[in-house]
Amino acid sequence: MSFDDPIYLDRTSLELLMDDTDQHRICWMYHDVLSDPKIAWMFDRYAGKGTPMREAWTTMAWVAAAQQEDSFYLLFKWYADFYGPPQRGDLYLVERDQGPGGELRVRYLNMDFQHKLGPQGRAWCASFLGRVSQNASGFFGETDFESNVVGKLIRVLEINPGRELEAFDRYLKSRDDLAKGQQCATIGAYFQAVQAVGEIIYDMVVTDGGETRVHHMHARELLEILNRISDETTGAEDKRIGQTAEVFRELSGAFLPPPLQAPHLSRTTGRAMMSRTEEGLLRWLRVGGNNGRRLLRELYWRVAPDRVWDVFHRWQGEVFFTVVRRPIVRGMPRGVYLLARFEDQTGMDVTDLFWLENLSVATIHLCEGEFFDELMDQLLEGPVRDAAMAGGGWQAGDFTARTIVRLKQAFDRTVRGLR
Repeated sequence: MSFDDPIYLDRTSLELLMDDTDQHRICWMYHDVLSDPKIAWMFDRYAGKGTPMREAWTTMAWVAAAQQEDSFYLLFKWYADFYGPPQRGDLYLVERDQGPGGELRVRYLNMDFQHKLGPQGRAWCASFLGRVSQNASGFFGETDFESNVVGKLIRVLEINPGRELEAFDRYLKSRDDLAKGQQCATIGAYFQAVQAVGEIIYDMVVTDGGETRVHHMHARELLEILNRISDETTGAEDKRIGQTAEVFRELSGAFLPPPLQAPHLSRTTGRAMMSRTEEGLLRWLRVGGNNGRRLLRELYWRVAPDRVWDVFHRWQGEVFFTVVRRPIVRGMPRGVYLLARFEDQTGMDVTDLFWLENLSVATIHLCEGEFFDELMDQLLEGPVRDAAMAGGGWQAGDFTARTIVRLKQAFDRTVRGLR
């Protein structure tokens, strides 16, 4: 059966998801085909939440591409009054194991932590539902809360064979390439969701009916949903829906800008950095806790967005930084350097060095070099102080310039305290 154990979000994870939604680092889209209470009831029933919904309520469905490949978020908003505010929202992650042809897994994103909050905290959590609608309006406009989205998108593909990138460059209007890449990823997720729900229903009714105890009447309801999905997707067979999802995933990659990589730090530079670190001429500080997690995520968003991890990923890692006001070795320009190591969503260790060029108005670069792991090992083995960070978390806006200021201030404050 496709339904798996839930993922438990903490408050920081929800904050990051809200930040991604507010700052358009994730793209949400209204899903007309899946806006059906019977589909939402099916997810509610089999995700193991034990909180059945009232059958008089109706739903609206929303989809967004997740960061991990072959995965997407599916959100159902429940309404007692269709024209009033939603009473509840259920968020799921749908993913495929080992590529497009792999087995489906549906996981409920459990937010029970909010029950321990006061009225103001719970209201803050509930605001996520409105933020999703605002995000979708910002990306697609109010006019796209309608049916036959599938027909429009497929039509653009059909009349522009071999010129899909140029066609959607025009169709998605005057956004930058990163935003267009996000939209294409979510449009791909729209088609993935249609295919996934069809597969889930088919497996429940035809393959796993006895094992999952799908009753005869319930099976008939699910088959009615399956037939309706097929009708509303212009009769397109499942294979074609999957192919369309793949087209949009490729378009998303084509729009995605390559990482801004510079400079290439040589082995000689690396040896000099390590020797000066050992001698205390090059001081490194640690950015601890959620500050490090947020800072690193923000940096990746700006130079390598395809390396950002999903908010629920249990990130474990270290972030160190140093301020270089004048070149202390050849090939190492002045600026702020951040060295990070963490385990990504695939379980692989990642070690990257960022260079924030210029100490006033910075440009972020992802450095190239072969000594970063050795430098990180050296820092982990020795005593490194935590930076005395002032203020709250990392915010949107003129992130780069403000980050330079905050890191320099933290560096100066901490170094002065060591003298």
